[in-house]
Amino acid sequence: MESVTLPEHPSAKEEYLHLQQARDTIDREIREVEALTGAKAGEEMDVHANIVPDDQEEVYLQLFKAKLDRLRQLTMAAGQAYFARLDFTPAGSSPETWYLGRWGVLDPAALTPVVVDWRSPVANLYYSGQIGKMDYEAPDGHVEGELTLKRMLTVRERELISLFDSGIVSQETYLQEVLGSISTDRLREIVTTIQAEQNIVIRHPLAAHLLVQGAAGSGKTTIALHRIAYLLYTYQKTLKPENMMILAPNPLFLSYISQVLPDLGVERVVQTTFEGWCREGMGRRMPKLQRESRLEKNLTLSEAEREKAGRILRLKGSLAMMKKLESYLDQLQTAILPDKGFKMAGVPLMEHEELETVFLRDLRYFPLEQRISELKKIIRKRVQSAVTLLKDRYNTSAEQMVLKIKANMRESTLRQQKIKDLYTIRDQRYKEIDARAEEYLGKYRDKFPLPDLTGLYKNFLEECYPGEELLPEDGTLRQEDLPMLVMICKALYGLKTKQMKHIVIDECQDFSPFQIELLKQANPAATFTLVGDLYQGIRADEGIRSWEEWKEPVFENKADLKQLTVSYRNTVEIMNLAQTVSARYPIPGICETKPVLRHGEKPKIIQADSDKERLSRIREQVQAWRQEGYHSIALIEKTAEQAKKLYKQIGQELDAHLLSETDSEYRGGVMILPASIVKGMEFDCVGICDASAENFPEDEFLCRILYVMMTRPLHRLAIWHKGDPSPMLPSSHCFPSESKDI
Repeated sequence: MESVTLPEHPSAKEEYLHLQQARDTIDREIREVEALTGAKAGEEMDVHANIVPDDQEEVYLQLFKAKLDRLRQLTMAAGQAYFARLDFTPAGSSPETWYLGRWGVLDPAALTPVVVDWRSPVANLYYSGQIGKMDYEAPDGHVEGELTLKRMLTVRERELISLFDSGIVSQETYLQEVLGSISTDRLREIVTTIQAEQNIVIRHPLAAHLLVQGAAGSGKTTIALHRIAYLLYTYQKTLKPENMMILAPNPLFLSYISQVLPDLGVERVVQTTFEGWCREGMGRRMPKLQRESRLEKNLTLSEAEREKAGRILRLKGSLAMMKKLESYLDQLQTAILPDKGFKMAGVPLMEHEELETVFLRDLRYFPLEQRISELKKIIRKRVQSAVTLLKDRYNTSAEQMVLKIKANMRESTLRQQKIKDLYTIRDQRYKEIDARAEEYLGKYRDKFPLPDLTGLYKNFLEECYPGEELLPEDGTLRQEDLPMLVMICKALYGLKTKQMKHIVIDECQDFSPFQIELLKQANPAATFTLVGDLYQGIRADEGIRSWEEWKEPVFENKADLKQLTVSYRNTVEIMNLAQTVSARYPIPGICETKPVLRHGEKPKIIQADSDKERLSRIREQVQAWRQEGYHSIALIEKTAEQAKKLYKQIGQELDAHLLSETDSEYRGGVMILPASIVKGMEFDCVGICDASAENFPEDEFLCRILYVMMTRPLHRLAIWHKGDPSPMLPSSHCFPSESKDI
């Protein structure tokens, strides 16, 4: 064996040699796939390259894509082949050894697994089991036996770094080592540290809806992304990435989570926001929206003003509003029908009774605009029949007149002229009938008085909610109007969205019942995974306040609710302080958050006598964190205006980035950002820049905001205030002058 430094463990040499064998197998498979595709490991390749167009092009393209995906997986596996070893003895069988990794690797010669995919059934032994009697569900049935070894291995850059054999203490040590490391600038995948309660959520059956109440730092976002990877692996014969969709709070958050799925070997999953989904569905018909951060606006309103605005938002997001709109649209489809049916030149084309049957029953699955077009096809045929009938009438009348002339007049020039005149008049009538028919069809659409989308929405509000000020005086539309507009667009024109089979919604507590039901109706074959935290419901005026608002009304009690109660993000000291804040306004039925026993530096609450002193202390703290090696540092202000002001004051000297709700790229480093966009994100260090009593008076809404801000850091938290601190901060921890540790 070459001279290498091995971890201190009795089995270190054995594991080192096995790692070399696994690496060699992976390298051989990489070379084989490179030879088959002409691609190179680590380099992107156009999937359309080298494909000869023929009848089999689509099949070939899919196979080629699969090979490129496999090459990407193997390339990533080369650096970290696996992360765990399991020794398991099935009842009545010989012992088996499994190595778990992000991607399965098969020895092509022996056709035996060198590495087992973390999503495989046997991996349940690692995620949900301890040493001793264990069982799991395999494709061939239930397997019972004894787990004799559960070993965690850290492999980095193709080298064996450390080993832990599972016992409670060792497992905690391994978890703390991973969680205690300095983060990257983006959300990290966690396949090596998935815990039992998280594993249950990830492996929840595809056929059932799933609601996840996840405490701050419980990994709910990451778990939701890993669930997507698991579902695509487990149901790969029936579920494709293109038929799965993630809805995130904003484009910045999408950028933040963007690398997790590719790191898990998952490509082509639809990732968007609710507004993005609406824009795709409505296309050019989507009205222009007034840009306004409702959360940002709420931060500037008084409690009474927020309640008034919130009443309107709750109404617009309610199922009651949806049902009223459904009823209005049902009445509309009847009201727009011509009262007397269709008749041209005295010829009945379609009586009103038949019209109702065709339009309201036979064509009911089409949107109104398409129904009107489909009905026109029927009317056009009947117009053509009517034209034939009218022409036949004129022709018959003309022929009868000719016979009379012939019977009453001798052959003469005058008789010939009269007959000729009759046929001329007949032909003129033919032209008039054709013109009449063309004009009739040309005016067909006028018989259906249908307002445009925006006009119809405003008519609905005026007719169904008279006296309610549901739109501003200038009539501008905002994001809260989108569900109604989409529903109207679907009824009038249809939606252009692609049908999904599974939809994941992050920060779902900010979605209204109307939005969820709308997505459900637009994707009738889809199941849902909804993850959120009611404690972080800082948009409760438009979202939900209880999971029951969805369980029975939307999902008809066919959704399972799971709770993630352990926080893996924050240190014990940070979580303890955050919980003293959240406990001021508890939520019934929600379990208390339990932090992983990872200790760190106590949070600091720092008073400044002036704004100049506050800025100076912020500068000092950022420099200190940088010197410790932390590079993901967030300075959070309550509002966007305050964030802009702070950036102007110290942003450039700190080499910081100013982030806003409209940003679509997350860059890491030192960031200055408002509270409205930090939910769901995590950073090495967080500074709450103004937690004064003036900025954060006693208020449930502001309490939720403060809690969200306090639960963002992995390692360090500092809170500054000028003058008196917020009354929501524990008084025993607030000191009058110098920086104090809590």
